[in-house]
Amino acid sequence: MFEVVHADCVAHGIMESMKRLNECGKVSDRENQSNADQCKEIQLLLEIDNVKAEPFISRCIVTDLKGLASYDHEILDGTADNAGWAYTYHSLYKPYLQPMIDELKRNIYTRRARLNVGEGDLLYTGDPPCLNLMLFSYVDGRLDMTIVFRSNDGVKAFPMNIHALAMLHLKVAEEVGVEPGAMHYIANNFHAYSKDWQLLDQYCKNFDRMPDKRLYWSYEDIMKVL
Repeated sequence: MFEVVHADCVAHGIMESMKRLNECGKVSDRENQSNADQCKEIQLLLEIDNVKAEPFISRCIVTDLKGLASYDHEILDGTADNAGWAYTYHSLYKPYLQPMIDELKRNIYTRRARLNVGEGDLLYTGDPPCLNLMLFSYVDGRLDMTIVFRSNDGVKAFPMNIHALAMLHLKVAEEVGVEPGAMHYIANNFHAYSKDWQLLDQYCKNFDRMPDKRLYWSYEDIMKVL
């Protein structure tokens, strides 16, 4: 059964999702890059009211602001597309991006605005993408985004994933010429590997005891280094 988390902004969505994983995650035997491991896991449905709202970025990530900006460039601009990887998320969605934007401009109420990322899963490849699908819908005067992950590392990958995809959400809305709206983030398997359980617990303790200035960065902060 899905754990449903509701938040007013991306940074609070990260906080509440990690708390839910830490508190409600069930331990299962899984694989970590083909190695036997145990995972604490839930099924997550995260609903964020306004993807543009502050606080925008959680500091509970495994890099600094410049590292996060570098990851943004990978997702938005494809800076890692020729770095020797079999694929990147950018290389998988890029062929569909402009046609999707054109479709939204043609008919803002279209039901066809999607970026398909996970075709590799259908072939059961050795390294299938964790991100599968992104959908865009115009609802109540704003452009909403729905994201589907088949599997999502809830400690080290998730905070950077959702931030970069929020930046993509803002980019698409701007190019279409409408306001960004809500984000619906679905992770069918949202997990913490056993080696990261202590880090997850520490993050959750930080959420409860640290001041906001130690927990968050703003949209302006990331734009200064992008």
